[in-house]
Amino acid sequence: MHTPRQTLITGAILALVAGLMATPALAQQTPPAPDSDVAAARLPNAFDGTPRTAPPVAVQQTPTAEAPDVARGRETLTAVIADAQDGSLDFTGFTDDVADRLRPVEAELTAAIQSFGALESIAYVGHQNGADMFEVRFESLLTQWVIGFDGDDRIAVLLFREAPDEAPPAPSSGN
Repeated sequence: MHTPRQTLITGAILALVAGLMATPALAQQTPPAPDSDVAAARLPNAFDGTPRTAPPVAVQQTPTAEAPDVARGRETLTAVIADAQDGSLDFTGFTDDVADRLRPVEAELTAAIQSFGALESIAYVGHQNGADMFEVRFESLLTQWVIGFDGDDRIAVLLFREAPDEAPPAPSSGN
């Protein structure tokens, strides 16, 4: 059996729950606000009316200057290839580690680069892991080169390979 006090508390709780549940229903049954031009939730349709056009952008007449790091990589690569085509590498521009690795294979390396024919173009491809990538076109071969520098601006990475057949050619940008 419930005491009158328990019955009163249970009734009060049920009334409170019923009141809380009825509040959202009552809020939804309010009549809609009269139509007006200004309301907190009403925005103009951005797709109505005449669209605004963006102002014309001036076309750049001259190409942008090459980034200093890219220019340094291109110039150094051009010098290394020219040295190799002349028959000997100037190892003063290389780190000691790279120079020590290249000296024993210098004759084979320079002969290989000479066999590619004349240098036609060097195109910057991108930058990855601290090194610059270039596509180098010779008279008889398209190659890919990677060159990176240490803190003293000496060549710390120098790699090259024949460009794979599926590699799209980079835009020609001259020497």
